[in-house]
Amino acid sequence: MNALRPFKSCALCFALTLPVFAAGPALLVDRGLPQANLNNASGDYRSNVRWSSYDGGFLGDDFTVGALGESWVIDTIRVWTVPGASEVDPEHLGDFYQDVRLYFGGSDDSVTPVITGLLKPGADQTSNPNILISDTTAAGVVPYDDFGTNMRVWQIDFTQLNLAVQGGVKLRFAAWGLGRSIPNKASRSYAWFNAASNAELAGARQDGADGAMLMFTSGGEFRNVFDGKGAGWDKTSDINVEVFGHRLEEAAKRP
Repeated sequence: MNALRPFKSCALCFALTLPVFAAGPALLVDRGLPQANLNNASGDYRSNVRWSSYDGGFLGDDFTVGALGESWVIDTIRVWTVPGASEVDPEHLGDFYQDVRLYFGGSDDSVTPVITGLLKPGADQTSNPNILISDTTAAGVVPYDDFGTNMRVWQIDFTQLNLAVQGGVKLRFAAWGLGRSIPNKASRSYAWFNAASNAELAGARQDGADGAMLMFTSGGEFRNVFDGKGAGWDKTSDINVEVFGHRLEEAAKRP
């Protein structure tokens, strides 16, 4: 079995979705959810997929803000997760995961957690008020039918990050949550799934998409580059992410 498996039929289930949380800073990286060729109805042109690691560690990706010589501050990183397994779709994110965290690092570095929050069963918000979680289907989006099971797509905003970075260089990130034990399967835990898409078929901006994702150990050390094409899916993909922030020079001028 591959270390990574895509779930082509239960990843993302909607189009033309507005962000749940308003953001004051500028949108620096727009690689959000695909808006076209969604789900199995699109056949070979399907654009959306979800990925998870089953052999330990977690999956990440990279992005670039600004241009070389510029200095930026990243305020918010937004990602999406699509939980659900064995025909079970959690009503609350805390039903499947004990926590949620964001890892971050430089272009050739391992990644380290920069923000984390604990989740309780029956809860959608974490112990950290700077992590905002939203069930997009509850906001009016029609859930996706995964072989008869409705799969929710959850949006996660990691806010108030205040990450000072250099423009024009690739920056690595990964969102991940520790799964709870699966009932009646004490040796197994729920896997974390990252929403991803094929850039050419997404029907929306896919800034920095290169078809390559990144694998990290459970400690955040870089393992290898991962290409989903031929490893469980028929095309390349990148993790969906939106990054909000501002130029460092602009921040200095603020009162």
